[in-house]
Amino acid sequence: FIDRVKAQQRNWIGRSEGMEVDFSIDGTDEVLKVFTTRPDTLFGATYMVLAPEHPLVEQVATFAQQAAVKAYVAEAAKKSEIERMTEGKEKTGVFSGAYAVNPVNDEKIPIWVADYVMMGYGTGAIMAVPAHDTRDFEFATKFGLPIVQVVQPPEGVDWRGFVDDGIAVNSGPYNGLTTPEFKKRITAD
Repeated sequence: FIDRVKAQQRNWIGRSEGMEVDFSIDGTDEVLKVFTTRPDTLFGATYMVLAPEHPLVEQVATFAQQAAVKAYVAEAAKKSEIERMTEGKEKTGVFSGAYAVNPVNDEKIPIWVADYVMMGYGTGAIMAVPAHDTRDFEFATKFGLPIVQVVQPPEGVDWRGFVDDGIAVNSGPYNGLTTPEFKKRITAD
């Protein structure tokens, strides 16, 4: 029995349950694949972030942004993962010049390169939902990026940075669904 429990733990440690979502890169045939545990927040994705080591960084950087992106990637390479992940660390990043297309609403959202995203987690790219993720909120606030609420928390709880279950808002045909219902429905869709 103990061996079976240990085997089950090995299979689950570090594993997140979620789904992969493809965002097309505007004006190209490239696709930016992200892993998310919160597909119910897709309507709140207002920008994308690539880890500095992501293989698409050089490809998506526009001519006008290439020098800035290369300089940022070089600086990020000097930091350890621990330095990059430190809680409360000031967020840094650079705009790539490119845009991804949000698959749920066809909105073009900017693609950034930032060292708070790690290549070793998921796909090394995230859909940033600043209304419902603390790190994304700090980054969006610093760089003046849009923040769209898509989860309504219980009464009296601030929606900014709210990461728990709630009711879908600003989410098109999914408005009014609870987080678990929304996750099931959008995953099926």
